[in-house]
Amino acid sequence: MKLSVLMASYKEKESFLRQAIESILDQTYRDFELIIVLDDPGNELHKKIIREYAAKDSRIRFLINEKNMGLPRSLNRALSVAQGEFIARMDADDISYPDRFEKQLQYLTENNYDLIGGLPVMIDEDGQVIYSIGKVPSDSRKIKKALQYGQVIAHPTWLGRKSVFTTLEGYRPIPLCEDYDFTLRAALKGYTISNLMEPVLRYRVTQNSLSRSSLYKQYLYMRFLTDAYKKGREADMEEADQYVETHNDFSSARRYLKANGIFNDMLTNMTEKKYLNFIENGFRLLFTSGHYLNKIYRFIRLHMYS
Repeated sequence: MKLSVLMASYKEKESFLRQAIESILDQTYRDFELIIVLDDPGNELHKKIIREYAAKDSRIRFLINEKNMGLPRSLNRALSVAQGEFIARMDADDISYPDRFEKQLQYLTENNYDLIGGLPVMIDEDGQVIYSIGKVPSDSRKIKKALQYGQVIAHPTWLGRKSVFTTLEGYRPIPLCEDYDFTLRAALKGYTISNLMEPVLRYRVTQNSLSRSSLYKQYLYMRFLTDAYKKGREADMEEADQYVETHNDFSSARRYLKANGIFNDMLTNMTEKKYLNFIENGFRLLFTSGHYLNKIYRFIRLHMYS
């Protein structure tokens, strides 16, 4: 067994879950196991769907949590039984390109990288393309610098050596930023990180992900993590929780969420070449949330390393 694919399901729509599973089973690279952890033990529909696929394909291993554990702990449970030399990630509502694993494994091994991602194509709930990520950092030295400003490898596109995951003892329960925390710790340990500059996955953006009230909280955790990284150390989880609790106020969170909606409209405007709408939304954004403008500044600085 060369590759273990880790997936956690929760309450995703039936069609999303089926598309996600089928996109893995239909990969051109065949030597893998798909470990699915159901984090909602009462979800009978997911149990039925996953068992249906497992009965047809012996590469599927199905685990059910006794209670809701959250994404980091669910992935760690999958990791604890993984038998592959390499680990790949997959979300239960995304769609991997058929040659994703074949291309990523070749790229990682030929260049002797430890952990890589790839380009995501953002789609809506109907599977329609919203926008594409055209360029991300790929040079491992530049990535270590870019990580000062944000995440550089999209979590659902990850493929890496299992030794990286075991050395770091998997994911830490950093709310909303477990993947960013993992990447920062990997960089601090000296692991080489890169991105395959090809689309590997269709990344589902749902209305819930655009409107969730935790976006500002996620931003605060990101700020704390990056401040620790700039000082050359791992973030302390208790200190991170205290920082977020102190700075997370309702008004700032509301304005940040509104700004996120405007920014996503701007991305759609660019894709559809509606440039006047783009300028209008950009002007609105300037007066909505200073914290979101800081996020955009970080985004620009990050992509200067691309």
